[in-house]
Amino acid sequence: MVLHNKRLKSYTPQADFGAAIENILLAATDNGIGSCWIGSVQKEKLAKILNIPSDYTIEYVVALGYPAETAVIEDEKGDLKYWRDKNGIHHVPKRTLKDVLHHNTL
Repeated sequence: MVLHNKRLKSYTPQADFGAAIENILLAATDNGIGSCWIGSVQKEKLAKILNIPSDYTIEYVVALGYPAETAVIEDEKGDLKYWRDKNGIHHVPKRTLKDVLHHNTL
């Protein structure tokens, strides 16, 4: 869980949260742990259940766990729909960098 300590001043809190979460996700992946960055949670209800002090707010939740399946990332070939093959491998098509980046030239 990523908490915002409202007593501390930051001029870029959303960037701070994003950087912290990305590092958690990268470290998890490096250690064979699956992860999911979740922003759509009932934050007030969760704070009450977990007895989070009022000077903190829940910004995001990061779910961590060991994957129950094998997933492979592959280049998209006309469809971004995930699919599972007959061996139970979960295929995750992604657009290539060439398709999503633009390189400026002079």
